[in-house]
Amino acid sequence: MLVLGSQSGLLFGTLYYRWFPNVAQNPTALDVVGRRAFFTAVVRAPVTGIILVTEMTASFTLLLPLLSARFAAMLVPNLLRDPPFMIHSGNVL
Repeated sequence: MLVLGSQSGLLFGTLYYRWFPNVAQNPTALDVVGRRAFFTAVVRAPVTGIILVTEMTASFTLLLPLLSARFAAMLVPNLLRDPPFMIHSGNVL
C-alpha cells in the first residue's frame, strides 16, 4: 500500500516538474505526500498515517502539503460514501 502511494506521488511529482520546472520543487518530495494520502484514503486512519510517515522520513518540512493531501484523501471517499477497506457490509474482516 505504501509502495503504491509512493509511486503515484513520484509519478505526479515528475509530471508536475516537467510541466512547471520553475514552480515545482524536488519531485521526489511528492513521494511522501502520495504515500500518506494513499494510506489515509484506504485505511481511513489519518493520525496513524501522519505518525507512520513522519516516523519513516524523520522530516517535518512537508507538513502543510501532507496535511492537505490527508484532508483530500479523507474528503473524497466520505463524499462518495465509500466504506473503509476493513469494513464491508457492516462486517469487520
